[in-house]
Amino acid sequence: MKKKLSDNPIKILWTGGWDSTFRVLYANLVDGQRIEPHYIVDTARQSSLRELQAISEIIDSLRISHKAAYERISNLRITLKSEIADDIAITNAWARLKLRSPLGSQYDWLARYAESQNMVDLELSVHVDDKAHFFLRGKVEHVQDGSYRLRRGITGDENIFARFRFPILEYSKAKMRETARKHGFIDLLEKSWFCHRPINGVPCGMCSPCIYTIKEGMRYRFPRESVLRYHLERYRLVIQSPSQCARVLRARLRTIW
Repeated sequence: MKKKLSDNPIKILWTGGWDSTFRVLYANLVDGQRIEPHYIVDTARQSSLRELQAISEIIDSLRISHKAAYERISNLRITLKSEIADDIAITNAWARLKLRSPLGSQYDWLARYAESQNMVDLELSVHVDDKAHFFLRGKVEHVQDGSYRLRRGITGDENIFARFRFPILEYSKAKMRETARKHGFIDLLEKSWFCHRPINGVPCGMCSPCIYTIKEGMRYRFPRESVLRYHLERYRLVIQSPSQCARVLRARLRTIW
């Protein structure tokens, strides 16, 4: 993410999750950039309050231990998803992309949000293992600040990504962890949150973010009961034979307990 620094604040969608928190901390602590964080409240998800709590805890930690960095982060700009203006062209484009390969609904309303705010440089922390990477591969170009944007001249449904920047497109979660350790902010990064449906205050192990987090080598962030739920859910749907299911589960449980 080596870049030509700008005096303008970086507009970042900060979800409270690992990827966007890494980007906020790297840009702030390592590059010394000012941050303008944006957060979209999805009232249909149980995790919004927990995500906001994670953001608050990270900001409070910066206030205590990195005062200058704390002062480089402006107030969180919070918008309700239900308040984002409809745009049928964007929604239809997203729907057509989704037919080609899985793509989360957030890319519909994030594109509409950027359009409604007249943004052309909102940073999304899409990383190498994200589903959206499929649509960006071969269609992006480097910009002066070291990030990527949709290549000029790209037409078609991929234009829903045109108002975004992608600063960590080549990063994996493991690389982010290594980089955070190298630069001394791993403790702050570990305060991030990812689960959409927490159970008793801990990750459920069954929602999409939990599944992807485990698959991307971050199982250590889960308590045993969450990992157990992950395996139970995984094999509940894919194993047909009860005897085979029992054998597989016994083998998996031995690795957990």
